[in-house]
Amino acid sequence: MSYSVSVIIPAYKEEEFIEDTIKKLQNKLEENKFVYEIIIVLDKAPDDKTEEIVKKLIKENNKIRLITRANKLGVGSAVKDGIKNSKNETILITTAEISEDPDDLIKLLNKINEGYDLVSGNRFFQGSKIEGYSKKQFIANRLCNFAIRILFGIKLNDVTNGVKVYKSTIIKNIELSAKSFDIFAEIPIKILKNKGITFYELPVKHKVRNQKFSKFNFSKEASLFFKILLKCL
Repeated sequence: MSYSVSVIIPAYKEEEFIEDTIKKLQNKLEENKFVYEIIIVLDKAPDDKTEEIVKKLIKENNKIRLITRANKLGVGSAVKDGIKNSKNETILITTAEISEDPDDLIKLLNKINEGYDLVSGNRFFQGSKIEGYSKKQFIANRLCNFAIRILFGIKLNDVTNGVKVYKSTIIKNIELSAKSFDIFAEIPIKILKNKGITFYELPVKHKVRNQKFSKFNFSKEASLFFKILLKCL
């Protein structure tokens, strides 16, 4: 059995990447015969052409959908809007600059078709490859993930990796409060606290976005992650 998939892509000032990302995903999904929709949740910005580019692609492929928000509401809010508006049996959350290899995303989708509730990419497993990750980021990531595993008894090794596939019936039934990148910890924590949830991790190739384009503020996000862990507790 092959599940249909809704791909959710939060976007803000992504004119450099969005077309290439969508086309690569579209090609891989069609090549592997997935029933799919690609949902771009865009926070508009002055002098940014992301909306114009996506609208052009929609004319070529009606499986692409665009949700436009007038203000910068954040990654967490974008993910929640994408989940709410998704129509298919599984949900894949990924990035506008496609940090993960598209072939790895297909592997995640194929794995959830085996019957798992959650399939996660792992950037640190043997067989993974990570580019552009600083020593500071690596240490902070490993400490955060260690703390999550201890506090919540979760066995995922890379809880905070945003690239995961979920069964829609499960992710749509949890209440989410995070507004930024902390949502990528909140979702798996709240799902895996439930008994009987099945999950699997696969090694993935991951390329960290160039600082010129990065939306991730280390100091700000660290405090948000801490707060969301307290809320989940």
